[in-house]
Amino acid sequence: MLNELQDVIPGVLKDIFEDSYEHGILPEDWKSSIISAVFKKGKKSLVENYRPISLTCITCKLMESIIRDQMMDYFLSNKLFNKYQYGFIKGRSVVLQLLKIIDDWLLNLENGNQIDAIYTDFEKAFDKVPHKRLLNKLLSYRVDSKLITWIESFLCHRTQRVRINGVLSNSQNVLSGIPQGTVLGPLLFIIFINDLPDACTNLSKIFLFADDAKLYKCISDISDCEKLSDSGQHLSDWSEKWCMKLNIDKCKVLSVKRKDGIKFPYGFSKCNNNFALEHVDHIKDLGVIIDKDLCFDLHISEKVNKAFQMLGIINRTFVDIDIITFLLLYKTMVRSHLEFAGSVWNPYKINQIQSLEKVQKRATKLVKSCKNLSYKDRLIHLKLPTLKFRRLRGDMIEVFKILNGYYDESCVPNLPRNFDTRTRGNSLKLMHVRTKLDMRKFSFCSRVVGYWNSLPDYVVKATSVNMFKNSLDKLWINEEMYYDFEANISCTCI
Repeated sequence: MLNELQDVIPGVLKDIFEDSYEHGILPEDWKSSIISAVFKKGKKSLVENYRPISLTCITCKLMESIIRDQMMDYFLSNKLFNKYQYGFIKGRSVVLQLLKIIDDWLLNLENGNQIDAIYTDFEKAFDKVPHKRLLNKLLSYRVDSKLITWIESFLCHRTQRVRINGVLSNSQNVLSGIPQGTVLGPLLFIIFINDLPDACTNLSKIFLFADDAKLYKCISDISDCEKLSDSGQHLSDWSEKWCMKLNIDKCKVLSVKRKDGIKFPYGFSKCNNNFALEHVDHIKDLGVIIDKDLCFDLHISEKVNKAFQMLGIINRTFVDIDIITFLLLYKTMVRSHLEFAGSVWNPYKINQIQSLEKVQKRATKLVKSCKNLSYKDRLIHLKLPTLKFRRLRGDMIEVFKILNGYYDESCVPNLPRNFDTRTRGNSLKLMHVRTKLDMRKFSFCSRVVGYWNSLPDYVVKATSVNMFKNSLDKLWINEEMYYDFEANISCTCI
């Protein structure tokens, strides 16, 4: 309806928005929401395994988006966001955080050390945020007083109803928390949790993605373990102070090491009680399974199984599928699982590469006109590149974004530039770093150097991401790897 009335309604909405902001009052319809319970993981019979998404007024969301953009610009221009927070902030992402952490871990492993990481979990983090304390934090960041008054009205005195199977519950008052599903909610939450790293960084490193926090430290002796344990206790103390309860049962410890090392009993102390943390061999970190050897076997296996499940759904649903429909379904429902955060876990072992490629091999056989062709010929017929090529292309896109300022410079992994004009390569070439371990040699920061340096200037100096993608595709479209995953890019600089 708003779209159809776009030539008529903007003036009316402008008056409503200005009046709402000027007086710090929201219409009652804007402050009532219907809760849709979205399943996360675990047992479906447990209420705590569902995420409460608030379905709110679309008109309110329009005003929220305006306020969100202005607040984001204010915090970014004044550099108020903590550099360890990667969630919901322009120029930061899941991939960037994982690349930076993995690069740091591999460097320490190569020096013979181990890394201990404490993964924490806040219990119903968005729902536990106390309104008054959030407003005080906004005041400390010198946010405009009118805006704080509007946000107070936005958060307080809300009502909500739960809808399950089309049946609505009775209306209830909302006493705390930031409504999930709103436009402004994520920004308000990262502002509330913005000072958490300051409580921990003097003893260890901490990285956040919204409410997902992990502490880690390079361990060379028992004193390093004690410092990490103290840092974890500081995080626990912060959570108690700001009413953000930790779910101890879901807090885990992962030790990344090449050989037998130190196993320290980490835990939290609360009300004179000690709570020990469980040591695990692997953990899912922002959608990527990190194991103690950093080999990503479990992650690749899980993604391959998930992709085959989606492929089975397509096969059972469509008896005869044409090329256009197949490509749309395959790229959306199958290949997306195999490429999420690919720059983090990009495999170099033959069995892992073959395992991933096997999904696309089977998928291309769904098209009847391709059944009797070889895998390479099927890809040529469908104009579909190998997954190995797609991962390499994704690496180059990430490097382009890092070097050309598309990401926040304080949050990117280290890619040292090579300014020596006597060596071959483009004007943005990278420096080769000596490595001892294969896992570091084939990690993102090392494996991209040769490929990137081999690119001509007109590609690396593209003025936009899309122009870079188009130039790169034209340069590499005749490479054997495009349709043959057993081949390599013929780059003279590698």
